[in-house]
Amino acid sequence: MWIHSSILSLASAVCLCLFAICFAWQKFCKLPPVWLKQLDSLGRPRKRMIPGTAIVCGGSIAGIVTARICADHFERVIIVDPEIEDSEKPKTRILQYNAGHVFLTLFVEGARRLWPNFDAEMKAAGGKFRFADTQIHYSGVPVLTPYQDYPADQFPDTLIIRRSVGQKVLHRLLQQPSSKLTRLAGTVRSIQPSSDRTSIESVTVRQLDGSLISLQDVALVADCTGTIQAGLKWLNTAGFDLPESIRSHYNGNISYVTICFTVSPEVAVKLRATIPAAQLKTILLYGYFPHDDALSSSLGLFDTDNDTIQLMFSDSSGRDLPRSAAEVVPFVTAIRGFKIPIPSWVIQVIELLCEHGNPSFDVLKIPTQSFVRYHTLPAGHLPSNFIALGDASLKLNPIHGQGIAKAMMNGMGLNHLLHTVKSDSAGIPADFSARYFRGSADAMNGLWDGTRLHDYGSPLCEPMVGETKNTGRFLRWFERKLISASVKDEEVASALWHVRHMFAADKVFLAPTILWKVLSTRALF
Repeated sequence: MWIHSSILSLASAVCLCLFAICFAWQKFCKLPPVWLKQLDSLGRPRKRMIPGTAIVCGGSIAGIVTARICADHFERVIIVDPEIEDSEKPKTRILQYNAGHVFLTLFVEGARRLWPNFDAEMKAAGGKFRFADTQIHYSGVPVLTPYQDYPADQFPDTLIIRRSVGQKVLHRLLQQPSSKLTRLAGTVRSIQPSSDRTSIESVTVRQLDGSLISLQDVALVADCTGTIQAGLKWLNTAGFDLPESIRSHYNGNISYVTICFTVSPEVAVKLRATIPAAQLKTILLYGYFPHDDALSSSLGLFDTDNDTIQLMFSDSSGRDLPRSAAEVVPFVTAIRGFKIPIPSWVIQVIELLCEHGNPSFDVLKIPTQSFVRYHTLPAGHLPSNFIALGDASLKLNPIHGQGIAKAMMNGMGLNHLLHTVKSDSAGIPADFSARYFRGSADAMNGLWDGTRLHDYGSPLCEPMVGETKNTGRFLRWFERKLISASVKDEEVASALWHVRHMFAADKVFLAPTILWKVLSTRALF
């Protein structure tokens, strides 16, 4: 009898321990990510500025955000870009300049702190703030959106606007009166290290007339050069001798076409009568993604700015995307692999736009995706005052829509780190660069691994050196199970939405209640 009671007591103790462990692990997995805690200090200037000049190399979105943040911390800021002077002039160096962009809520929340008039300026330019519901349908099956997590009519909103319009607004916001910020039209050609090679001492810029100018008193150099990732070249030329293996890359072989329609008042009336009222409140009218990239193309229907609607297709299977109005509807109706057909109202909207919307076509080939792993370098291999933000460090497949929010995430990390520099400091500390890259490593690795391994499932993707198409097979299997569960279960769908919108870290999928639901759900695809 005593032995029997002991066994029961032991079993009860084990169960209680397991429950406690699961409870603690559940809480840990659902903790807010570190970058959300960094939002609160964004836009808060220091009382005593760091001496010297912050040089921001590149004037696209990452450069604009970085320059604005640096203005809260440094005595002087210079932003260098060949197209920085005229904010209204079309930018020729941005691949998706004419495409509509969804500025994820993380970017919008950050921008609101940096510029209190951000919403007003974007609305004045025609931008639309809508619920951050991307209306994603996998093979036609809708994924749940976690409206239940928020009070009525308080679901997070985000911005839809064409890059050509939105970037002009950001340039104007950056040009608001500031005695410390200077715009310099030119291209950074090289950097010069200090005599002890621990920091960057000066930056050489080629101006538009071909003349060279040397920028001195450098406190910080921020590489925001985007896809060319020029910082790697500057460092090697300056003698820092970084290994070739520091840059990883793969080729998704992704084709992309944006079709822009002009909506007249008469057509707008017909569209409002055709599009369901619920969809008119969301950031996408309709989004379709194939559960198998070998089967069909992705499709996105956006209500963009200033009486325009855009239809976007992407493909990684080698299909020819439409390049004329006559090809659009047959292309959409020929897409195979649907579990549920595209709604008839979507077809009607596309037919109406093709007939009356005067469509223009912008066909692109998405270049190679790449990751410069500065965080892997041993201490002392980088100058203490060099950092890289946005695509200059990590260039993701733009189809996943996280690139602009990633630039804001980098900016939030930079701002947080700058606030740790003591007011009585002589400048940037010796470990600043290393701390910056280490601080963002987990988030950047997560974005790189998640999108890269997903892309390996497409037929024409060329993996990075040392990997094969089989790399990431388990992750893609888990992804299909995760999507299947998010079609049915609100908790799983909420986790997926928050990770995709960068409001949660991907460790949330390992929370016991979520993991069990994912693994026990029969895959739909």
